[in-house]
Amino acid sequence: MAKNRYLRNKDLISQRRLTSVSIIGAGGVGSALVIGAAMMGFKRIDIWDFDKLEDHNLSTTMYPETCLGLSKVDAAQEMGLLFNKDIKVIPHDKEWTETCKLNDVVFMAPDNMEVRLNVHRAWKKKVTRKALIDMRMGALTSEVITVDKDNDCFISTWKPSDQIEDEPCTAKHTIFTAMNVSSVGLAQAFNLLHGMPYFQYIWTSLAPVSFRKERLILNQNKEQDDKEREAKSHLYESGVPSNLRTTQGR
Repeated sequence: MAKNRYLRNKDLISQRRLTSVSIIGAGGVGSALVIGAAMMGFKRIDIWDFDKLEDHNLSTTMYPETCLGLSKVDAAQEMGLLFNKDIKVIPHDKEWTETCKLNDVVFMAPDNMEVRLNVHRAWKKKVTRKALIDMRMGALTSEVITVDKDNDCFISTWKPSDQIEDEPCTAKHTIFTAMNVSSVGLAQAFNLLHGMPYFQYIWTSLAPVSFRKERLILNQNKEQDDKEREAKSHLYESGVPSNLRTTQGR
């Protein structure tokens, strides 16, 4: 591992909290998630998808043209290792089913709501479960639903796929929305795993940019030590950054 790899955020992101995650879906959101999770410092990623990378995926995923023809999970593995050679990315070239294993932290980005429901049901059975983050997107809008062991609003946000209006095939996905929703999802994992406040429901539009957030959870991680709390105290006040500064020239 590069000696100073996590120097810029070592007092903010606790590497010991970033263990194993499951990513359900390796499309636009999943492709951005695997890169972000690898750079962030998660140690192992299990990623599930049954699809292959085709020409029409190139404008809506983070995969390069050199990955054309590969399964999306194999492309995801290549990208994860490209950004962090020490990470373990386990590709599962099939659709996730109830018989498949889940890690304690789960990111959901599949193509349909029924898989989401089944993943949530399986995750709920895990005694050691920590976080489940569901990322749903259209071309210009997205929703992020975040639940933990003690605070779970998932079912109240779920509806069957046939009750959701589908956008036209040529106007249903943009890479900037996928990147945005994956970034919010990773931030939600950071907040929850580090005992920070977080909203269980976040809706975003990018045209124009607007937000709606609901169900604030004043999360307090009992394992958070005094050093971590002190390091974050100058950055947050009631979950809101207290000051911002430019990183120009750094």
